[in-house]
Amino acid sequence: MSLDIKKIRADYEVLSKKVGGQLPIYFDNACTTLRPASVIKASQTYYTDHPACHNRAVHKFGKQTTKEYEAARSTVARFLGADKPQEIVFTRNTTEGINLIANGLDFKKGDIVLTTNMEHNSNLIPWQMLAMEKGIVHKLVDIKKDDQAFDLESYKKIFTEGKVRLVSVFHTSNVTGMSLPIKEMVQIAHENGAFFLLDAAQAIAHQKINVKELDVDFLAFSFHKAFGPSGFGSLYGKFELLQKLKPLLYGGETVLDADYTSFTFAETPYRLEAGLQNYAGAIGGAEALRYIEKLGIESFHQHEVKINQFITQELLKHSSIEILGPKEAELRSGILNFSVKNKDMGELSILLDESKNIMTRSGFHCAHAWFHKENLPPTLRLSFSVYNTQEEAETFVSVINQIIQFY
Repeated sequence: MSLDIKKIRADYEVLSKKVGGQLPIYFDNACTTLRPASVIKASQTYYTDHPACHNRAVHKFGKQTTKEYEAARSTVARFLGADKPQEIVFTRNTTEGINLIANGLDFKKGDIVLTTNMEHNSNLIPWQMLAMEKGIVHKLVDIKKDDQAFDLESYKKIFTEGKVRLVSVFHTSNVTGMSLPIKEMVQIAHENGAFFLLDAAQAIAHQKINVKELDVDFLAFSFHKAFGPSGFGSLYGKFELLQKLKPLLYGGETVLDADYTSFTFAETPYRLEAGLQNYAGAIGGAEALRYIEKLGIESFHQHEVKINQFITQELLKHSSIEILGPKEAELRSGILNFSVKNKDMGELSILLDESKNIMTRSGFHCAHAWFHKENLPPTLRLSFSVYNTQEEAETFVSVINQIIQFY
């Protein structure tokens, strides 16, 4: 499918607003994507048309909110290829989804949780906390900064060192852009009796994900990385596993009845969704997924890789530049993370922003432990999306060449 980038960019009002006399060049999509007009409009309908509680009120506003909220759940289930809407739990974000599993699977002392050593803090800190509080064992599969592919043999070997209870890994790294061989990893985990949790935050808007084909037990993602509202996410889980999951929070919406000494839980997934929910987020999130389906996620990927390839080729002309992860852009999808020898990447990010409104991300990218282990300084990350253009890429290359030459 051929993308009409000019038409797509018209969906994003913010891209037409000049800041300091210049249009923005937004290369920070791995942090959060921009939102198209259709998603903003869909989110607003909750506040303008039926601003009420779902599943409680019997009046017309309440009924409409319930209808839209559950329709959003069905949309997410269809998008992920889940068996039924009840396998979708609405959360605030990927972080909450991972914490729901960390606190809900009833881990015991000595249980092994296996991750890579390049995980986002959201998929690192919960397991560190369980190690301190419950005595679980957190093991790591090593990924190095110049690895071209994931080492499945090292992964397999860890299963021979003890009983692994859960594997929890990223699908696509927000640091290097590399993707893991998830289907093979899931098969190995299941053969060894382990559950599998997939952090799909960075992959959800860049490649097709089908939970049935991958056979993952759980999957978490955030809508803000997929053209949807902030503060809203989803956790997929096989229904029989969600049924056994202990809630992260207790209170409103989680029960059918209660007295002073006991209560009766609501059905799954409602017992896992405590309190008043983000109805506008659900409605806007569902529209974001329909937006992705309408344009075609395969086309997204091809477009992002094309831009990545061009900038990669230009950056590699400088011997002072080091790219994290695979050098081939097609193996990094929409991410290009690099450093310039003897240059402060924070200052470089500021220069790009102040000179041409080129918005990038500098720092450790919420993967501090991996950066420390690899003895790396903060880096500069470019991350692309469907609305970025070749002209924007050329502007970036021109500015970075001038900066490197001047400094």
